[in-house]
Amino acid sequence: MFDKLFLKFGDNQFYNAIKITFTAIVAFFIFYSSADFTAAFTVTLGALLCAPIDISSNFKHKIIGLLLVSFLIPIISFSLTYTYPYFYIFAPLFCVLVFLSAFISLFGHRANLLSFTLLLTISLSFIHHDKPEILLTNCFYLLLGGLFYTLISIVFYFIKPNRYINLEVAECIEITGEYLELRSKLWIENADREKINRQMLEKQVRINELHEHIREYLVYNKARTLNSNNNRKLLVALSSLVDILELAMANTFNHKEFIEFFKDDDSILAEYKTLAHSFSVTLKSLAFHIKTNKKHHSIGNLANDFKKLKLRINDYVKNQNISIYDENAVNVNNLLFYADKQIEKIKGLERVYKERVNADELRGKYRDLEKFFTPEHYRLKTFLDHLNFKSSTFRYALRITLTMFVGLIVGNIFNFENAYWILLTIVVIMRPGYGLTKQRSTHRVIGTIIGGILGISALILIDSNIALSVLAIISMLLGYWFSGIDYKVGVTFVTFYVILIYGLLTDNAETQLIYRILDTVVGALLAFLATRFVWPTWELNSMNIHLENSLKAIKLYIIEVKYYYIKKGEPSTSYKLARKNAFIEVGNLMASFQRMIQEPKGKQVNRAELYELTVLNQTLVSSAASIGTYIQFHKTTEASKAFKLVMDYINNNLSQSLHNLDFDAEITSDIEEDFKISITELKAIRRQEVEKLDIDEASKIQKLEESQLIIDQLIWMSNLSEKIEKTTLKMK
Repeated sequence: MFDKLFLKFGDNQFYNAIKITFTAIVAFFIFYSSADFTAAFTVTLGALLCAPIDISSNFKHKIIGLLLVSFLIPIISFSLTYTYPYFYIFAPLFCVLVFLSAFISLFGHRANLLSFTLLLTISLSFIHHDKPEILLTNCFYLLLGGLFYTLISIVFYFIKPNRYINLEVAECIEITGEYLELRSKLWIENADREKINRQMLEKQVRINELHEHIREYLVYNKARTLNSNNNRKLLVALSSLVDILELAMANTFNHKEFIEFFKDDDSILAEYKTLAHSFSVTLKSLAFHIKTNKKHHSIGNLANDFKKLKLRINDYVKNQNISIYDENAVNVNNLLFYADKQIEKIKGLERVYKERVNADELRGKYRDLEKFFTPEHYRLKTFLDHLNFKSSTFRYALRITLTMFVGLIVGNIFNFENAYWILLTIVVIMRPGYGLTKQRSTHRVIGTIIGGILGISALILIDSNIALSVLAIISMLLGYWFSGIDYKVGVTFVTFYVILIYGLLTDNAETQLIYRILDTVVGALLAFLATRFVWPTWELNSMNIHLENSLKAIKLYIIEVKYYYIKKGEPSTSYKLARKNAFIEVGNLMASFQRMIQEPKGKQVNRAELYELTVLNQTLVSSAASIGTYIQFHKTTEASKAFKLVMDYINNNLSQSLHNLDFDAEITSDIEEDFKISITELKAIRRQEVEKLDIDEASKIQKLEESQLIIDQLIWMSNLSEKIEKTTLKMK
């Protein structure tokens, strides 16, 4: 229990929350005056507004980003506050700034964070709109706050320059461990395998994101120079993590068949499940030690556990008088092969963090690293191409512009005490998609009410200002921490500390709570209604795009697997890129489906078929990966003509599926008859060829394993591709 809690306290969200809270407290107390706390409040606000843009990156990019946003904040605040009394100037300026701030989110992760910061700045520009005489002073304080945060960020960076990326790696190891833990649960006899597979897909999406973050860091920090032991560790760790995920995805087993096979001694499968669970425990332990900066020691001996299990399984096969050529015996050998290789990869990852990495271990690890990373390009053409209603970002920018303008008008008409809270709520809640906006609206209202009640209760029950201050600092830290983990809990703590601050600085905290709840409800309602009715973006459109991308990526990957089996040797860069893209596109498809099912039922057209296609795509890419992985770790025989024709048949089915969905794809009409002949050849001829070979028993077993796995996977992939084609035909 303590370890789990410590793992959460050691993650990047908590690290960033400490940085933000520390900056806010120091800034406030440096500029605090008992006579007027405006300066302290404004400097702190400037610092907090800069925080979202502070992400791990090249140090130069970090500084440029923080300095840029530090100057943009006071410029925007000055422009809006100065023109506020002149409606016909203010209104178009406000709308243009909101639109551009929202629209730049199309340029990727960093731009999305900058977009959020600028929208927050626009919302908060009206705090002192009724005091134009202090406008320049406030803008100066905002600039000072931004520069102060930049300074603190630089200090934190030099204290622990590798802290952020090491925590990213630790999180990747931890979630990979959770992924393997879910796989171990598949061996439970009555397990809900559909639910577990869905959870595994969700984990896979996050793992792919973390792989990309690590690649980005290595590319931007010129890891190819191998200029530090930490970079060397990161390179080997990334390679090991990719291999662990691929091995797991590539080795999917028919758990019911294995349960039936070992029915006379079900303790064997229980022991295998324990071993599979140990994979997860080992990775989580490693993640814990990285986060706590402690030397890692293995908590068990996976190799010994595997040897004992292998002996038990071999004895069981002999006692059951099962031939080594039996299909079940071959499947068991493939199961043991997976476990053996996974242990090898996990032990290799452990070794990275137990000792220094030698240069020899890096051979080939960093080759063509840049090709696996997708950089963000800020091009004018991209901007112009999205200036139309086909673009979801364009519709989102128009929608949030209109909604914020209406929110501002509503606040002024009804003379709300703090109308800018309506705008803040809209900015924080509104997302391009309906599902997430709806969810965040509910969570924000609930969190605001609970946090407000807790805050007022604390003010009534606690007389000590020191105790209230400590409570406010703790709740601020927890608020920023949980905002990235559980939004509802994060809003609860943020509201809690805001009410405590008001209670410490003014005498009307109860009134402020009522206004805050009212503003939050109005803002949430406006955001929800606008997302539902104003140029809405439904996930179904994106789902179709992700489905097309997924099918095309799998097609390319299957082609690469085909040529890899023909050529043998080390996997080529094009093979690895195709594999990476296939995994990512299938993950994107799953994430898109999860968003779609949060939308109104009327917008979930072909929901059953789309879910089936999502699962079929995931299973197909796993099957293709299993062939690729087998080729990588075994010396395989020459690819037969039948193998090539079956792979072509699978690809042709995917092309037909794309054609059914009205996407471009080349189809070969006369391939089906060749496929039937090829499958017959694969089934009937391969075993006879192997049994006639003049080789020792061990070599025969190995070739039978190859034959069994390759043939089974080809038949399975053929069936999957046929199901995909038939399902897309239903949607035509």
